[in-house]
Amino acid sequence: MVIKVIIGALILGVVAILIVVAFASRAKKGRMIAFIICAAVGFGAFCVIPGSVFSISTGELGVVKVFGEARYVVTPGINFRLWLTNTVERYDIKTREIDLTFQAYSKDAQTVTGQIAVQYQIKPDMVLEINRQFGSLEVLEQKLRAVITERAKSVFSDKGAMNIVETRSALSGEIEQRITPALEQYHVTITMVALADISFNDAFENAVELKMIAEQEKLRADYDKERAIIKAEEQLAVAEREAKAVIMKAQGDAEALRIMQEAWSALSSEVKEAMLRQAFYEKWNGILPEVMAGDSIDLILGTRPTSNFDKYEQNP
Repeated sequence: MVIKVIIGALILGVVAILIVVAFASRAKKGRMIAFIICAAVGFGAFCVIPGSVFSISTGELGVVKVFGEARYVVTPGINFRLWLTNTVERYDIKTREIDLTFQAYSKDAQTVTGQIAVQYQIKPDMVLEINRQFGSLEVLEQKLRAVITERAKSVFSDKGAMNIVETRSALSGEIEQRITPALEQYHVTITMVALADISFNDAFENAVELKMIAEQEKLRADYDKERAIIKAEEQLAVAEREAKAVIMKAQGDAEALRIMQEAWSALSSEVKEAMLRQAFYEKWNGILPEVMAGDSIDLILGTRPTSNFDKYEQNP
């Protein structure tokens, strides 16, 4: 707009100078003719030139039509076209996004509602062809929406409802694989496909919730069972170790007793007697019993037994 104002001002300036020059002419008739010519040229230039100058912004391309026919493409910057016969249609070549909400049926006849976002760019070298085929970006996007919706529905119709729930993270990639080849004929490049949300009817949602609760309870029961098994195994292992320890102790005690018996059997009677006497002395508290009878008295006093107790009293 500013450029058009400047150009218009320049044209008016030039016309004013021509008029001044015309009036400076000495011949009256010549001045009038010059004035008419200058005024006509100035008016024509003022009407045609400012309206023929236009600009294309960065991220856009312009398609110039001559009498309605797309002829050529202009790039960002200042451009010129004859506005009386030519028109310009601008095309945004930056990344654009289509947001869709659609309903589909799963393989097992469950109603699915999906929300999807698709980002795309038109191919800059195909802008002229897009204009010739579709006329405008609005018409092109209507075509894209129809194809995207149809391909997205086909992905859901190939899967059961539970499979859709279980493979949700992979659905965006599958939808992109379906729509990318289908959109090649529309001269666009798909840059991103994102499945924003999916939902089912209330009955299925409740069934899924109940199933998840059951699975959680099963997992908890399995966990408790596993813990019980582990605890039982730990207790069994402890019992086995304790049993082995008792067995080993018993075997050790038996072996020790056997060795002691063999050693005792190998001793002479004198040594055995001395050892018994020594053991008795180590355990005796020094107090004699009030009543004693039998031959064991010798063990207490350290003397051999006599034929009767009186002899023992006479010879202590």
